[in-house]
Amino acid sequence: MPWVCRSTDEWLTRVRGGDTPAVTAAVAQILADVATGGDAAVRGWTGRLDGVDRPTSRVAWLDAPALPPALADALALAGERIRAFATWSRPPAARDGLTDGGLAVRTVWEPLERVAVYVPAGRFPLASTLLMGVIPAQVAGVRDIVVLTPPRADGEPDRVTLAAAAWLGIQEVHAIGGAQAVGAAAFGTESVRRVDALVGPGNVYVTEAKRQVADRIRIDGLNGPSEVVVWGEPPAPAAQVAQDLLAQAEHDPASVALVVSRDAAWLDEVGRLASALSPELASRPRLGGVLVETAAEAVRFINAMAPEHLELWGPAAVYAGELTHAGATFIDCPSPLGDYVAGPNHVLPTGGRARWQSVLGVEDFLRRRTETRQVGNSSHLAEAAALLAAAEGLERHREALAAFAAFKAGEWPPRSLNADKGVAR
Repeated sequence: MPWVCRSTDEWLTRVRGGDTPAVTAAVAQILADVATGGDAAVRGWTGRLDGVDRPTSRVAWLDAPALPPALADALALAGERIRAFATWSRPPAARDGLTDGGLAVRTVWEPLERVAVYVPAGRFPLASTLLMGVIPAQVAGVRDIVVLTPPRADGEPDRVTLAAAAWLGIQEVHAIGGAQAVGAAAFGTESVRRVDALVGPGNVYVTEAKRQVADRIRIDGLNGPSEVVVWGEPPAPAAQVAQDLLAQAEHDPASVALVVSRDAAWLDEVGRLASALSPELASRPRLGGVLVETAAEAVRFINAMAPEHLELWGPAAVYAGELTHAGATFIDCPSPLGDYVAGPNHVLPTGGRARWQSVLGVEDFLRRRTETRQVGNSSHLAEAAALLAAAEGLERHREALAAFAAFKAGEWPPRSLNADKGVAR
């Protein structure tokens, strides 16, 4: 296990690698093919990359596959908790703002019309991601939700993913994965109608494809390899922390799993336990320990990392208010709870993007507009606006505002307009 306690700067350099130019070029080619070739291009790339040749991407049946009762109950429990949290966090349909100076202004939230939820199924089919993507969209009021998920070797999606889709009433599932799925969502094909937004994590090709189509459709963010940073101090349970690090490393060889502490002996114990539990996972180069001298150093490092998941154990929990750059924080509980049943979403920013990007939520499926309504005499506001327009050199803006100010003041036609040009009433 690479349990050499390195400086915080060394760790930041190690875990912040970018995608290669080869990935960028490959994705650009796939997207270009799908944009021009539609279903035929999707089918060709699915055959080439997944070894599956389907005559159509759309899954013809959505009867829920039989699941063991305990698993079905767990799926339902997770879904209920996700829905409850999403419902609680949904913005009001309309929020009244100011009513002053003759104008009433407010914000109106409206659902997007059609969205796609990408459900990974590479190393591990993630039916939980379907719940995390679909349920907030339903709470937002999205009427048309499509699920995109890679096919298995037999050409069909993962059965638990299909069961979750059927349970949620999803009517459209396509067995497409990778960059070609993103292309189908962004450009549309004969079988997949273009969407307004695409959410959900994926591999480096999916992430790069989302980046390249972000000027065509809304994306939730660029979700790279999973991350967890655990700050623990004795008497925090070293065995639990070791398990949590390994759980994160299990996602992907590129996953980041770090434990931070001011106690070298406790760090060594976490490392020893992790190695005993899984020598293969514990030896990965992006899993390790960071020894710091002070709490302030730990805070600076974690905020600079801006990790996807942050766990605080023992005395470290008192610093939660200072750790403002993390996708999701777990205090004295393991982050895998958040992957399934805690309630908040598990689609989170990675790669340091938690400094400006947020957890997937209901807002990602809503569009916000403003509404301004005249409710009284706002001539003084129009006069002020006309002065600003004049300062910017926008003469027609100034004239329009001056006309409105005169109209509201009872002067019509306004003296500022040339009489021979006439004024439309």
